[in-house]
Amino acid sequence: MLNLLTLLIFFLVFVGVYTVRAFSRKKLREEAIAERMQRLEQQIARECPAMEEKSDESISIEAEGSSSRFPALGRLYYGTLKNINSLGWSATLRLRLLVTAVLSLVFGAVVGRMTPAPLLVTLVGGVVVFVAVCLVVYQRAMSVHIAALGRALPEVIDSIARICRSGVPVQSSFVIAAEELRGPLSTELQALDQWLKLGVPLRQVLQESARRVPLREYRFFAVILMISQESGGRLAETLERLASTLRSRAELALKVQAKTSEARASIKIVAMLVPGVLAYMYMSAPQDFHFLFSDPSGIKVLCYSAASVLSGLGITWLMVRRIQ
Repeated sequence: MLNLLTLLIFFLVFVGVYTVRAFSRKKLREEAIAERMQRLEQQIARECPAMEEKSDESISIEAEGSSSRFPALGRLYYGTLKNINSLGWSATLRLRLLVTAVLSLVFGAVVGRMTPAPLLVTLVGGVVVFVAVCLVVYQRAMSVHIAALGRALPEVIDSIARICRSGVPVQSSFVIAAEELRGPLSTELQALDQWLKLGVPLRQVLQESARRVPLREYRFFAVILMISQESGGRLAETLERLASTLRSRAELALKVQAKTSEARASIKIVAMLVPGVLAYMYMSAPQDFHFLFSDPSGIKVLCYSAASVLSGLGITWLMVRRIQ
């Protein structure tokens, strides 16, 4: 048992080190993006000195609540609300949470009645399952949504570039592009046109649009439109180069997906083995299955197995993230 405990501690430390490295790399990428956005803002300020201060006209996407007592939690909370609105879950959010909570409690009760402390296991297990399911569903939905936005953005940019080449102003190009295209950005283009018809300045409209669309490439697209509107330039050529760059990045991302397909398949197989083995044990050897949940030694074995599997999944996920 001592060797198993030592091995478990080693795995936890290993996963902790990789987690810290992953977060540090993410922080460096965010700082680099913020620095690039700041340079673009400074360029706009030099070319248009009559603009208002950055606090009123900034294109940087700062979440509400960043100036509260806990700015990180405020940004996370308001950013999650913004993403939920972009997913279209606002109307059914309470129903989704209620159904997930009920199913989580039922699952916790089923597992808890086989343990020496059914009430405690039911409550703790229900909360853990509820949080895990919410995080997995939310992350999966956001990944699909962002991927759809990324695929649609080059087409939108190309369409606006063609419309601008024909002599149509930028303010009138959004509705034309929305009529020609279908996809998640078509609704956003229609919203841009509606706000412009109400007399809202283009800069403010693009700022609000960049806050609604959770895509970094879309922010650069908004900055290009703002710079072109205020300082002039060959907008169509700039947009075409941006679309070409985005397509090249998409091709590179597909190559990365192909290179990491084996590792991602391994993650899915290992993740499916655990419930599969438990279900097979429940049907073929019920006594051994109940031993894992009712006996103290079985609970230790179950906890160690869960920690080992989660450690392996975490290490594999971090390796794949490093390649991406």
